[in-house]
Amino acid sequence: MVTYRTDGMSRRGFLAGAASATTLGALGLGAAACGGSGGGGTKTARIGWVEPKTGRLAAAYKPIYVGARLALEDIKAAGGLLGQAVRVTEHDDKGSPASQPAVAQRLVRDEPTFVVGPTGSSQVLASVTALSRAKLIQSAWGGAELLGDGDRFPHHYQLVYNTRQQAEVAARFLHEVRGLRKIGIIVENSEFGTSIRDAVVRTLRDAYSAKPVAVEVFEVDASDMTPFVRNLERAGVDGLGLFTGQPQATVLILRAMAASDFHPVIVSHDLNYIDALGEFPRALLDGFFGTTYRGLTYTADEKPSAEVRKLVERINAHPDTAGLGYSAVTSPYYDYMMLMAKVVEDTRSLDPARLKAALDKVSGHPGIRAKVSFTAKRHSGIAGEDITIGTLMSAKEPESLGGVLRRRADGV
Repeated sequence: MVTYRTDGMSRRGFLAGAASATTLGALGLGAAACGGSGGGGTKTARIGWVEPKTGRLAAAYKPIYVGARLALEDIKAAGGLLGQAVRVTEHDDKGSPASQPAVAQRLVRDEPTFVVGPTGSSQVLASVTALSRAKLIQSAWGGAELLGDGDRFPHHYQLVYNTRQQAEVAARFLHEVRGLRKIGIIVENSEFGTSIRDAVVRTLRDAYSAKPVAVEVFEVDASDMTPFVRNLERAGVDGLGLFTGQPQATVLILRAMAASDFHPVIVSHDLNYIDALGEFPRALLDGFFGTTYRGLTYTADEKPSAEVRKLVERINAHPDTAGLGYSAVTSPYYDYMMLMAKVVEDTRSLDPARLKAALDKVSGHPGIRAKVSFTAKRHSGIAGEDITIGTLMSAKEPESLGGVLRRRADGV
C-alpha cells in the first residue's frame, strides 16, 4: 500500500521521503492529521486507488492509470478539492478477482471519498460486490453490462461503454456495413468474455435473426491459440468478434491466423498497435477493426477536439504510457477523476451520500472521450451514439498523434 498527497510536494519526492518511514503517523498522514468528511480536523479528500502493481497484468494495465495520474496533476494545479490537498492511497490487487475482498477491507478502513479501479470485469465484479455495503463511490474499468445497473450496484458508476453497446456496434459493422454472414466469436474466459459473448449472440439473434457459426472461449493464460483458430477456419468464419483485454492474447490469435493464411474481417475490443504486430501480413492487419469512442477518432472531414489532442500530448509524454497510448486515452479514469472533482466543487461537500445524489443527476457532462450521463437506476454513463468503429492500421498515420487516436472505419 502506498499513500501520498497531492499538495506542494511532488509524488516522487513524497515517495522518496516515505521510504524511510514506517507508519502513516510518522509521515503526518494519520487519521488525526487528515481529518474526515465529518467531525474535527481539516477535511481532506481521500482517493482509494486499486491497480495491479505486481502480477502478470501489472505492465499491461499500468498505462490505463495514466489518465488518472494526469487528472491528479490537474486537480493539484487547481488547488486540490475544496481548497485542500488530496490524499491518495494505492492498493495492489495483483490483477486478481481473489484479491478484491482483502483490498476492499483496506479501502473501507481508509474511508475514501471515492475509489478509482480496479480494472477488468472479473476484478470489478468482485470489488463492487465486496464494497456494496460500504457505500463507497467507485468507478472501475469493467464493461460487463450488469456493472452499470444502478439498482444492483448503486455506488458504482460505469464510465465505459458496456458489453451490450459494444456487441451492437460490432455486429452492425460486420453484418450491415461489411455484409458478412458467417460471423464467429472468440473470447477470453472471464466475466467480460462471458458478457460480450452473450451480448453478441443476442444481438445477432434479435437484430438479424442469425446466430454465430462458431464460438471459441480460451483461458486468459492460454499460450497457443491454434486449436481455437482452426475451429473458426473450419466453420468458414468471414467476420470475427475478437474480445479480450490482453494484448498478448490478440498477438497469439493473429499468429495462428497468419500461420494458416486465415484472414477474416475482425472487430476487436483492443486497438493497441504494438511492435509485435509488425510480423503479420498486411492483409490480416488491414482487416482488423475495433470498437472505440467517436471523440477519439478522425475522418477526412472531422478532427478530434483540442482538448483530446492536448490530453494525447500529455499521455505520450508520460513515462507510464510505455507505447500503449491507446489504452491510456480510452481509459475511463481521467474523465472519472475530473467529474468527481466537479461534483465535489459543485456540492461543496466530501460526503459520499451528497456526492452520489449529485452523480445520479449528471446529464451531458463533457468528458474527453464522450458525454457522460447517469440516473439513479442507469449507471452506464456512455451513450450509444458516442461508440464507433476504428481501424487498427491508422495507428501508423500521422493523424493518430503517435498511434493514440484512430481513423473511423468507412461506412459507420
